[in-house]
Amino acid sequence: MADFRIIVITSPDHVYDEANKISLLLDAGVDYVHIRKPGWSLRDVRNLIEDIPYKLRSRLRLHGHFGLTAEMNLGGVHLNRRNPVAPRTARSVTRSCHTLQEIRNADGFEYQTLSPVFDSISKQGYSSCFDINALSGEIAGKNVIALGGITPEHFLLLREKGFMGAALLGYIWNGDFSSSLEELAVAIKNIRNNTGPGPE
Repeated sequence: MADFRIIVITSPDHVYDEANKISLLLDAGVDYVHIRKPGWSLRDVRNLIEDIPYKLRSRLRLHGHFGLTAEMNLGGVHLNRRNPVAPRTARSVTRSCHTLQEIRNADGFEYQTLSPVFDSISKQGYSSCFDINALSGEIAGKNVIALGGITPEHFLLLREKGFMGAALLGYIWNGDFSSSLEELAVAIKNIRNNTGPGPE
């Protein structure tokens, strides 16, 4: 597994050709895609996953409808305020955090997302309340993934500040998908080759 993990979180809405786009993201080097569809039925989420190749499903994490993890050979579950308890069958458990106190109280999670690290792209008015330069000591050794306003240009800075990785949402789904995918693929290769965050 890469030392700096790249995660994409799905749009909460319906996205055209979404299963194929998720597959393309994973093929481009994204470590995990989090299926976050708070308004979707169990059947809708199952239908989406069924359209994703079986070989990629171990790299999917669910934010709800946790019963599908064992049924569909998924990689794990991500706990949040709506779904705070993990099933015993989950391969891996991660969770959302919005305060440093939550990060300090962490135990037993593969990683935790902390948000919003920067001003959100997907949620207007959802502004960061963190000083990126003051976070290093707080997150050291805590397996923290940065979320909120993340673009590939942030990858190198986030790694330098001690984050385990970065999670993208609005950058992927709020613009032109093909362009974002291409830029992301270059940035992933560069960060893993230690040459920088993305295209010059």
